[in-house]
Amino acid sequence: MNRAMTILLVKLFLLLAVILLPGAALADLGDYCSDGIISVPCFFNDGPAGSQSFGALILTVIQILLLVVGSLSVLFLIIGGFRYVTAAGNEENAEGAKKTMTHAVIGLIVVVLSFAIITIITNVLLGGARGI
Repeated sequence: MNRAMTILLVKLFLLLAVILLPGAALADLGDYCSDGIISVPCFFNDGPAGSQSFGALILTVIQILLLVVGSLSVLFLIIGGFRYVTAAGNEENAEGAKKTMTHAVIGLIVVVLSFAIITIITNVLLGGARGI
């Protein structure tokens, strides 16, 4: 089997896994959405606004943004590590990779501290109503 066929089969397998595995993971939900023809498990009963107050909605948006920024920080940490490994003795490339990793770690620390501070403040202001 040649390389192109192997890559195609791996992509097909991953696509099927992405499509089929969430259904297996949510098989025990018992809550189904139906349009009259087909019934599928409901992933969300309410959207981010759902039945929340305005303050809880703002908190949800901030948490989603922190999740995105934290994910980007981890991505840049991986990129910096890859650049460091592939520097091949070049000091300039290695130094740039070290700076990338340092800034990514600082960003990750800022995101974690921001999440902790926001959680503490909202628990104090909302009286723990959110249950984070």
